[in-house]
Order: sequence, then structure tokens, then C-alpha cells
Amino acid sequence: MKQDWKAVGSYGTIGLEVVLSILLGLFIGRWLDGKLGTSPLMSALWFFFGLGAAGKAVHRAWKEMQAAAAREEREQGNPAPVYDDRRARQDERAPDDERRAASIDVALDPDVRRPAKEHDER
Repeated sequence: MKQDWKAVGSYGTIGLEVVLSILLGLFIGRWLDGKLGTSPLMSALWFFFGLGAAGKAVHRAWKEMQAAAAREEREQGNPAPVYDDRRARQDERAPDDERRAASIDVALDPDVRRPAKEHDER
């Protein structure tokens, strides 16, 4: 349970990190625009720097999540899913597949005699 709260604490700050990096980039750009007199250029440039930093933070957190999941799977094993949808779909199809297989077996089995037609006399 303690690990769950630790994950919430470390990954729950990603949104804050994204917002702060974008806003910091925008404010640095606006400050530089005021000092240099390049009205929208520095704001736009530093806004995109902030977006890049936000993307890098999300990518880093994603890699950390993958590493943590792989580590937990190595340590604790891979638990069985609560509900296996593939198995349920296979069970639903089973009667149709069995009928189809039975009709194919009958048609391909040379020992099975076909019923005689009315005009066919043997």
C-alpha cells in the first residue's frame, strides 16, 4: 500500500511540472521581449522551449513508469488477469466451431457412407 502512495506522489506531480515549465518559458519570453523590444518573437520561442521541457518531463515519467512496472513484474510475477476476454470469446465461439469441425470431418471421412439418393440403386 505504501508503494501505491509513493507512485501517486511521484507521478501526480507531472501535471504541475508540465504547467510550470510552459508558464516559465512564456514568462521568460515576455520578460525578454520587454527588455529587447522584440514583441512576440521571444514569447513564442520560449513558449515552445517550455513545451519541449514539458514533453521531456512526460517522456521521462513514462520511462520511469515502464521501468517500475518491469521491476515489479520481475519481483512479484505477472498476476493472472481478473477477467480474460480472449477466453470468454473463445468459449462463446466453441459451439459453432465444433459444429463446423464436425461437418468437415463427416465430409472428408472416406468411411462415412452418404445416404443413397432415390434414383441411385445399389
